[in-house]
Amino acid sequence: MTLNYIVFVMSEPKYHEIDAVHERNLRELLESLGLLEDVLKGHINCNFCKKKITLDNLRCIYPKNDEILFCCDDIRCFEQTLEDSREVKTDV
Repeated sequence: MTLNYIVFVMSEPKYHEIDAVHERNLRELLESLGLLEDVLKGHINCNFCKKKITLDNLRCIYPKNDEILFCCDDIRCFEQTLEDSREVKTDV
């Protein structure tokens, strides 16, 4: 079973809320964000390595500066996502 993650970092210094979305609900989530067609057409890229995001390689979706950013399934990109989310938290 594969889980896809959406990471939301809260403003409390030691508090993180992580919501998981099962892959069977991923299309519904992307549709609700108005991004399903963009993903299916290959218009969305990983925020770090710039690889095209697909339904198969999407690891996480996260907000930053009023944008919705995507991370692929490469562990290095996911580690950068976690670091990026820490920077957002400390900027608050």
